[in-house]
Amino acid sequence: MKDFRMILPNPASDTAGAASLLFQLNGLTIIHDAAGSMESYITFDEERELEGKRTVASRLSRLEAITGDDRILLDKIEEECAENPPPFVAILGTPVPFTIGTDLEGIAAEAEFSTGVPAFGVNSGGFEIYDKGAGEALKKVLEKTAQPPSGHTGRIVNLLGATPMDYSPAEIDDIAQQLLTKGADSVNNLTMTDGMEQIYQAAEADHNLVISTAGLPAARYLKQRYGIPYSIGVPFDNIPDIAAATPQKILIIGESVFSKQLAEIAGQIPGVTAVAGIISNDDAEIFPQVSTIRLDTEDGIRAELRKDYTIVLGDPMYRLLLPPESNCIFIERPHRALSGRLYPFSEYNLNHYLNELKRCLT
Repeated sequence: MKDFRMILPNPASDTAGAASLLFQLNGLTIIHDAAGSMESYITFDEERELEGKRTVASRLSRLEAITGDDRILLDKIEEECAENPPPFVAILGTPVPFTIGTDLEGIAAEAEFSTGVPAFGVNSGGFEIYDKGAGEALKKVLEKTAQPPSGHTGRIVNLLGATPMDYSPAEIDDIAQQLLTKGADSVNNLTMTDGMEQIYQAAEADHNLVISTAGLPAARYLKQRYGIPYSIGVPFDNIPDIAAATPQKILIIGESVFSKQLAEIAGQIPGVTAVAGIISNDDAEIFPQVSTIRLDTEDGIRAELRKDYTIVLGDPMYRLLLPPESNCIFIERPHRALSGRLYPFSEYNLNHYLNELKRCLT
């Protein structure tokens, strides 16, 4: 019962995270579903235009899914690939195939053998949150389709973990501009506005920047396979040259990399204590020095918001959990993985949040 939610929606599932990550690449992405998961994804988690995209449901009946009649799914994949070969086939799990132990990788291997199209399964089951599915999907599409480096000129940086679940297009553009300003000659985000050409050439990069937890599995793979170094973080501009007028305590709620990075910056301001409240998965490699609390239940978030924070930054939904007597300042940053379409994409760049903290602290 600790996961029961009265006000907050659940974060997007691992299935939706994988579908969102692969959306821009125009592969054949199959949500292997007896009923419901495809509708949930397109209704709540995906705002981009679906026309012309090849994200589909397998549309097996409940009986077909439960009895594991894989031949039906394989026939559909073979027919689709024969008509218009995609750059890859991805088979995403949902609760029914997950529960009965469907071998998605086995089905993908058969599909690849019969069609000649690179294929992989993502072991999502609809029970974990979005960044796990997105991370597995990014790693596997790179394993299957990235080409060995052939040599290049200039300094190339890949953004790993760019997904509208965590970042607005304006924020991704800002991150790219920050890196170009700081010496990169080319920045590829691979999965939000770029396409398969950048995926094919991902191993050409000189450096990978992990901007969300969904990028970590791919970063580790590219380092092991091609020796490409990586770092973790979000390139905010300079730390505000200010000091808090009085002692301040800040809570930043959201995805691990963003929240910890901003908390790390805020914590360097004299008079400020900053805590990152993490709703995504976390990893010991991500800013281990930052004070962090896991906020994965509504009761836990409500209890944390009763503490003596003077500033809270997070999705507007969290404002609903503030106690009536709270006098804290709330800075809104919509988080698509939580509130879906309830709030529009932010048009602010990253430094908006530093400027808002500066305004609130002085």
